[in-house]
Amino acid sequence: MKVINVMNFIRQCDPRNPVIDEMLYPTAKAQLEMVKRMDVDHTFLLQYDTLCDQKYVDLFKNGATDKTELGLWFEIVREMTDAVGLPYKSEKGWKWDWHIIPGFSMGYSVEEREMLVDEAMRKFREVYGFYPRTVASWTIDTHTVNYLTEKYNISAIAVCRDQVSTDAYTMIGGYFNQAYYPSKKNMFTPAKTDEMQVNVPVFRLLGPDPIHNYDQDKYISQNCEHKMACYTMEAVWVGPHPNVMDWLYKTYYENEDLGFSYSQIGQENTFGAQERNLVAYIEEQIEKAKKLSGVTFMKMGDTGDWFKKQYPEYTPATAVTALDNWDTEDIQSVYYDSRFYTANLFRHNERIFFRAIYAFDEMAEDRYIREKCTTFDAAYENQPVVDTVIWGKEAEKCGMYLDTDGEPFSVEKVSDTQLKAFWGHKQVVFSENRMEIYGCTAEFYPGEAKAEITVSTDAIDYKYRGRHYYLRVRGGNVQKIDSHIRICPTAEKMTFIIETE
Repeated sequence: MKVINVMNFIRQCDPRNPVIDEMLYPTAKAQLEMVKRMDVDHTFLLQYDTLCDQKYVDLFKNGATDKTELGLWFEIVREMTDAVGLPYKSEKGWKWDWHIIPGFSMGYSVEEREMLVDEAMRKFREVYGFYPRTVASWTIDTHTVNYLTEKYNISAIAVCRDQVSTDAYTMIGGYFNQAYYPSKKNMFTPAKTDEMQVNVPVFRLLGPDPIHNYDQDKYISQNCEHKMACYTMEAVWVGPHPNVMDWLYKTYYENEDLGFSYSQIGQENTFGAQERNLVAYIEEQIEKAKKLSGVTFMKMGDTGDWFKKQYPEYTPATAVTALDNWDTEDIQSVYYDSRFYTANLFRHNERIFFRAIYAFDEMAEDRYIREKCTTFDAAYENQPVVDTVIWGKEAEKCGMYLDTDGEPFSVEKVSDTQLKAFWGHKQVVFSENRMEIYGCTAEFYPGEAKAEITVSTDAIDYKYRGRHYYLRVRGGNVQKIDSHIRICPTAEKMTFIIETE
């Protein structure tokens, strides 16, 4: 299944700039008129303050069609906290504030989060006559996800793509794109077992570039004309560069995906003041998507319901495969995701290496599941096995190298859960709970590792934030050599098994 969600996020105010505030309603109106004109299923996620402003209520009550889904954008605004008798602790005195305190759920106590959810759902139903099926936010805490699921029977949740120290939150090492069933202990971690699984899928927003989203400009050519603040499908960034959008669509919808491709296009109405071509850019993205083979436009809530029907038991294995690069640099990138781990195999020039591997530990708790976040920003992460962003910032070399003289690799689906990347006589086969390595010695440079790492002959042991996890090696020998770790094959293939406690 190849799915696109056209999903726009609507705020009633943005005090950062009076010009933005003036443009919010005209932009929202233009976005609604455009998607109706394009005649595709679409979703608008409405922030609480729009529920309190009659012109927005009239716009969406009178303008919605049977192709429109109205959902909830769960950023917290002063009107919401006033309604439940809580203070809105914006240091700038704003009624909408993009900082974790006061704008996001983890900045509040568990009891306060439930009060805020109940008020948002009550107000939405009062205005529109039904509860929303979709709830999304750039970031949201795990208790709130559990509460929304259990009390309001929602169909879909969505959160931001991975990013490091952008805005007021870091999210790193997550299920790269598509969707997953989260753990009851951590909304950012796919569950492995029935007992720990929340049976509502979490989707990743913004359509991240599988080459440049992870470490931004590190692999951009010096003469690149398309450097962007964010390497995503966001119209405000990719809109002026239609060839990049063509490449993203090819990567997401023509290359191997293991049976499920997904992207979200659309934008906050906030950007209407900053980029006046915003709505035209989104329209161009929709026009391009209509020409793609086999791609279905769906409402976000319908996508969640389809996902639960298609994958009734566990999070599926999926892939996002970039076999070429929109820039001139010689790069390939493959993301493989399952309920056990995420891995990114990367080729830059002749170097083929794992740029990132993260283990998914369903028992590793969200640090805000019981306690408030008390800092400017919030962090969500999984268990790092290989991390070339945070661990590699000050390191001379970082990553797990399989080949330093490798030709371009090809990718092939082996089964619904298995993906093979191969070059010459060498290959990597990704399976749900393991990777098989043929013809390679792995040289692992941990860089400035934040995890405690110890080595035995058949495993690398990690300890991070109080949790133990392991990279077990079958058919290979593990050795510590100076500043790095060498894993040598002792059989035809080495099997890497990623285990958590």
